[in-house]
Amino acid sequence: MQGQNPYSFNPFRLVEEMLPQRAKNTIRGAYGLIGIVALILGIALLVWPGKTLVVAAIALGVFFVISGVIRIVSAIVELGLPAGWRVLDIIVGLLLTVGGIVMFKYTALSAQTLLIVITLTVGICWIVEGIMALTESWMLPNQGWAIFYAIISIIAGIAILFWPGPSALTLMVFGGITLIVLGISAIVRAFTFGKPSKH
Repeated sequence: MQGQNPYSFNPFRLVEEMLPQRAKNTIRGAYGLIGIVALILGIALLVWPGKTLVVAAIALGVFFVISGVIRIVSAIVELGLPAGWRVLDIIVGLLLTVGGIVMFKYTALSAQTLLIVITLTVGICWIVEGIMALTESWMLPNQGWAIFYAIISIIAGIAILFWPGPSALTLMVFGGITLIVLGISAIVRAFTFGKPSKH
């Protein structure tokens, strides 16, 4: 049918030009806040004196809880978002929030058990976050940073899950560097989301 909107019946298409300005601003703000939090926590993991697994668990837990809550709130309050994208955001937000709470809850475990909890939780959460970011990159005029963020998140999640016997120090250094890279990427996404492509 001529004149039919090709995107109107796809609940999983996020087309930036079709979003109201308020929704664009909220998404930019969410990316920016997540990026700043990730950057601060990543630096803290690398430079914190006397780094311990408990410090790593708390820092990564804070990141996942804040990231999850931001996703849930943004998805609920913003009008104009595609239905499928809204549902995915809420689901991923819940998973990230639960992951962060798990990190807080089990900080009193033995070092070896806590290391396993951190490894599993962080790996799964980063993979889920990366898949969601990759889904969000569909039909964006500025896909580069969204795809970069997604790939880094997925690779980091897989690496941390399958790293043979990671030590506490290795986990914290790797986690810190990954958070810094994800933070910078999210901040750039905050500035580029909703902007017309230069091509």
